[in-house]
Amino acid sequence: MVMMHGGEPWTFLAWKLMLKWPGLHYMTSAFAPKHYPKDIIDFANTRGRTRFMYCGYFRRFDPRAAVPRHAQRPFNDGVWPKFLRENAIRVFKLPTLTH
Repeated sequence: MVMMHGGEPWTFLAWKLMLKWPGLHYMTSAFAPKHYPKDIIDFANTRGRTRFMYCGYFRRFDPRAAVPRHAQRPFNDGVWPKFLRENAIRVFKLPTLTH
């Protein structure tokens, strides 16, 4: 199960539920990176790195600006590949593309 809109305004409850239920995941839809809740960022940087996925709205957020905006958020280095790609591939069982 994937929470859309990040469980706002119950982000504390969202990460507590993710601790209890291994199949529950968090997607950042409806939020610009500068508005990600601090408790969610802290959880992603510790025990929740496999539970978070990026989602943006094409018409609302320019996809070319997504990476620079995310670079301003304090995610640990090991969280970035999972957040931007790997977790979605795993959760949604997407084929991986090779170059």
